[in-house]
Amino acid sequence: MASFKLWIGASAADTITRLAVQLGSTMVVARLLTAEEFGLASLVLGVTTIMSAFIGLPFEESLAQRRKLYTTHLETALFVSAVLTVICVGLSALFGPVVEHFAKAPGFAVALVISSLLLFAQGPGSVARAIARRHRRFVDLSTSNALSTVLACAVAVLAAFAGWGVYALLLQRLLPNVFYPVLALGILKWRGQRIWVPMRWHGVRFRELFRFSWLHLADVLATNAGPAALSFLINGFFGQAILGMLNIALRIVDPLRSALLSVGHNLVFSVLVRMQNDARKLTTKAAEISTGVAFVVVPAFVGLAVSSPVLLPMLVGPGWESSIPLSQLLCLAVAFSFPFNFYFSGYSALGRPEFGLFGSLFSLIAMVLIFVVAAKLGIPNVAGIAFVSYEVAKVIAALIFAVPASGRSLWPPLNQLLRIWIGALIMAGVIQWLFFSGTPAQVSVVNLVAIVLCGVIVYPLAMLVVCRRCLMQFLQLMRGN
Repeated sequence: MASFKLWIGASAADTITRLAVQLGSTMVVARLLTAEEFGLASLVLGVTTIMSAFIGLPFEESLAQRRKLYTTHLETALFVSAVLTVICVGLSALFGPVVEHFAKAPGFAVALVISSLLLFAQGPGSVARAIARRHRRFVDLSTSNALSTVLACAVAVLAAFAGWGVYALLLQRLLPNVFYPVLALGILKWRGQRIWVPMRWHGVRFRELFRFSWLHLADVLATNAGPAALSFLINGFFGQAILGMLNIALRIVDPLRSALLSVGHNLVFSVLVRMQNDARKLTTKAAEISTGVAFVVVPAFVGLAVSSPVLLPMLVGPGWESSIPLSQLLCLAVAFSFPFNFYFSGYSALGRPEFGLFGSLFSLIAMVLIFVVAAKLGIPNVAGIAFVSYEVAKVIAALIFAVPASGRSLWPPLNQLLRIWIGALIMAGVIQWLFFSGTPAQVSVVNLVAIVLCGVIVYPLAMLVVCRRCLMQFLQLMRGN
């Protein structure tokens, strides 16, 4: 228990550090760049994220999930990742100009090639993360994650001041993947462990990894295709400026979501993988973990939603006010879906990545269909509606597999989750009444701090009424009981 509390503490420090530096760097670049540059960055990163799915991510999960792991598995993963990176760079150079022409996005082709070159570090980084997860070295993992983000954001800010425009945004997102393996290798060397693994092809090892990897690869591809598809749909229907507004709205949501999800998945996976021979026990445990996570995550994102009229102008400055309603919708959508991500962590630990693939495809199809229909009908805030539909479909997919596997044992945690939402909405209602019911909210640090303190006080009081058991369980967890 002491070790687990240490891992949670290190992960919390990692999350806070990454969130702070990402928001801090966004405060700078949003005041230096245009909405069109943010829109172009969304297009490029949408495609780059899909390419990165080929390079290391499936192998990371497969390496972490295997019961027996040999050095030749690592050599094979590094070799295949390097080959796939070369292919992605070539495809970027070949098809980048074509996409630039049809998307009417000047500068897309060159930016895509440069972004794809940065993916060479994806393979070593994924292998390093898999090793850290297998040996439960979450302190090392968190330290490397936090430092890589700090360094990347510093470079991105310097690039923005140097007038690099969209490339500052690309560096902000992609450079952590470059710095991470370097830092991880440095920690291994400091520990006196082996730090060099050659890239070699081993057909037998590849086949051993392939069954899990290709399914997980398809899942990651479908998952990463969601943001890319939404970016290109918005660009095609509404243009780069509106896409830039979505990019800004996501900058309230994504840093916190990404940090919590990556940290949470690693910790949860390490717990659930030990139950992979008992599907019912594993699924029930995943539901319980999801409810425990929801106790903190749901009020956090609901609080972000209600405080967006103050937080977003402070973060990005004037000129982005139209992003506020969109950011509120995105925050609520993530609050709804985030806890259910750990059901898919359970399916991964169970060795059933096809469940995740179904969920990703179902969510992608739902989002695209609803976006096109809403856009054709002229419904306002189409981007937000499509984003919500994606997150809702993800929850439905998670439950489709969880209910049969766990039976009636799933309903108690879902009931607690409903009560947590009631408590979070009571908190949001009190904040709305106190700070936003009269004149326009004052955009200041003092007002934001007052909003946060109000939420911190009201939410536990609300939970005492609507779910005292939820509050007591959380306090017991914090005390280590």
